[in-house]
Amino acid sequence: MADTEAHPCHVVGGFVRDAVLGRTSRDIDLAVAGSPFQIAQEVARALGASYVPLDEAHSVARVVLQLPRGTVRGLGEAETTQVVIDFAGYEGTLDTDLRRRDFTIDAIAVPAAVVASAFTGEHVAWERIAQHAVDPTGGLQDLSARKLRATGPSVFEADPGRLLRAVRLAREFSLSIEPRTEAAIRASAGRLPEVAAERTREELLRLLALPDAGESLHALDRLGLLTSLFPELERCRGVEQPTVHFWDVLEHSIQTVSTFEMVTAESDWRYGNEEMLDYVPDDPACRVHLEEMASTEASRGVLIKLACLLHDIAKPQTRVLDDTGRARFLGHAADGAAMVRDMLQRLRFSTSEASYVEMLVRQHLRPAQMSCEGMPTSRAVYRFFRDSDGAGIGVLYVAMADYLACRGPLFTMSEWQAVCSLVRFILSEHRRQEAVIAPSKIIDGHELMRALGLGPGPAVGTLLETIRESQAAGLVSSSEEAIQLARKTLESERSTVVRTAK
Repeated sequence: MADTEAHPCHVVGGFVRDAVLGRTSRDIDLAVAGSPFQIAQEVARALGASYVPLDEAHSVARVVLQLPRGTVRGLGEAETTQVVIDFAGYEGTLDTDLRRRDFTIDAIAVPAAVVASAFTGEHVAWERIAQHAVDPTGGLQDLSARKLRATGPSVFEADPGRLLRAVRLAREFSLSIEPRTEAAIRASAGRLPEVAAERTREELLRLLALPDAGESLHALDRLGLLTSLFPELERCRGVEQPTVHFWDVLEHSIQTVSTFEMVTAESDWRYGNEEMLDYVPDDPACRVHLEEMASTEASRGVLIKLACLLHDIAKPQTRVLDDTGRARFLGHAADGAAMVRDMLQRLRFSTSEASYVEMLVRQHLRPAQMSCEGMPTSRAVYRFFRDSDGAGIGVLYVAMADYLACRGPLFTMSEWQAVCSLVRFILSEHRRQEAVIAPSKIIDGHELMRALGLGPGPAVGTLLETIRESQAAGLVSSSEEAIQLARKTLESERSTVVRTAK
């Protein structure tokens, strides 16, 4: 490769760490003594790859390589695999460069020649990497001990962005955080707001994407990072709820993330069991919705986890006691939605991401409120999905998770079956309505205006929505019936206006 006596080149960071752990990585970081731009261009020409001068201020160049299937062992069976190679120049010695890094497990370097054969089809025994490693901080030993340790005492002071990364790495690779490193995280936790919002958002989403995200949030809270990230959550700590709830507001919020993961079969819940999953609706549309990417970095499932954490964020400020002394949280869903919008804007979430989470929080009580007894009406189901604006399926999952996290270990299987039956009915009725409405538009605005002698205006849209709702409920099925319904609606509204005027 580019490894020569004049320009030593070492593979560093995550690729080495992953290789030692037996994991696959398509991103390669190279530390080079010399101009990274010159070396990267030479490599790109030699490999027929693309060259990008990524960051001239920090001496980073990138090579993007498309490899045919089977070229590199363990990189999957796609027709081509994209490998990204970043070349970073360093001043002084390699030893000094490695000691400047954040954690010992990422401060290991291996001569590029040792791993280059992985890209020429030759078999590579990854365990041999350790024999050629430059490891001044003891990263290999820490990997063997499954330990996350900072390279020095000032790691987090130098860059508070490493605080969330520490927890994410520990959770992702099943590492325990070494006591002195843990103490250093706690000491610097208050500096998390200093980090660029985009960077914080990225680490948070990566952490929530991992299994057992509820336990990850508990880890953040133990280290003082959760409420440094979302100061609004501190007010939730210790806020008692009615006896139907097992936990205070903060713990309930974290547990809702864990119960959502159980409902989706992503992770176990300490109070749950396999039988509970038998009652969860198995709907292909739900699976697609959860897996669909809401942005380039977050699936809807990940954003639902975030909504689970924040769904009761406004409970402290809306808490009142009724005449019996019972706590009530009137309006907390609407107030919470407004708070969540501001919180996510603060962390530079995209408009689509923030709108989706906001809607989940705003509507999370709706499924339980759709019917006091029995199953909801067709009109109620229609209005729920209309008002949820594409987030209806996500809201149903939040509602299921919310119930379990409300009752905690006191939940009963009969209550859980009832919750799942409600969700299953809502989904089934929604499918029926979609099958009726989607392929069959029985009248449009122009036809309606001609039939009733109306001019353009908001009244036409309101009438069309009334017709769609009635169509979903099975009350109209032709343009004649739609016009008759619209005429009766107008006459009723005019009579109301006349009575009010008198």
